[in-house]
Amino acid sequence: MKKHRYGLWITVIVVIIAIIGGAFWANGRKKASSSTKPTINIATAGTIFPNAYRQNHKLVGYDVDVAKAVAKAEGYKTKFTVTDFDGIFGQVDSGRVDTVANDIGATQERKQKYIFTTPYNNETTNIAAKKGTSYQNLKDFEGKTVATSGAGNNFITTLKKYDPKIKIKVYETRDQATQALITGRVDGLLYSRATLSAIIKKQNLNWHVVKDSAGQALVAYPFKNDTHGKKLRKVFNKGLAKITKDGTLNKISTKYFGYNITSQIK
Repeated sequence: MKKHRYGLWITVIVVIIAIIGGAFWANGRKKASSSTKPTINIATAGTIFPNAYRQNHKLVGYDVDVAKAVAKAEGYKTKFTVTDFDGIFGQVDSGRVDTVANDIGATQERKQKYIFTTPYNNETTNIAAKKGTSYQNLKDFEGKTVATSGAGNNFITTLKKYDPKIKIKVYETRDQATQALITGRVDGLLYSRATLSAIIKKQNLNWHVVKDSAGQALVAYPFKNDTHGKKLRKVFNKGLAKITKDGTLNKISTKYFGYNITSQIK
């Protein structure tokens, strides 16, 4: 009887060891599988709602979520580096990151140095003003001051070409620029129509986006024009095609802007 009980306990112990060992093996295999995935390194300023910003200490936003979905579709991991926008392209130049997720317009000037993916947004250059003011068109801002953020952003260049008589005050972050109009320190806020509409909706602001656009540039992910950059751009283009086809891109767009902004890409 004692031998029988002893044998039973041995059997139970062996089974327990087998179960625990199997769990460790499965977990180790899962970790190994995850660690073998290639990584795409991405820079962002992390200060621009609704494209790339922090929410509950987590980096989120349209450009961030699209990059993550693209990478996942192609079996890649993403690693984000938050840096000042003024030096964001320097991160790409030095090879510290592969690309940028920060509402980057694929302008002709930038195309001379970088290669871009398929566009995933259409960046127009617009100005928002408080309702009840006399600002109805872009020309109404001549001699007035509008706020924006990031000294190297494309809206500044586009608006200066369109009308150099409009003064531009550049803030470090999008929140600071938005507050400048809320408190009346400036007369307007300079970004894309989609971004301005998202800001107005989120903060329930009594503003409107005035008529006209100073110009537009398709938004895409930039890569260094070398062998590695060309390889990753191909990966991104394949991923963008997949998430466009299965409706993921539309869902992300609707989540942050309230409508499918990709339908305006031409």
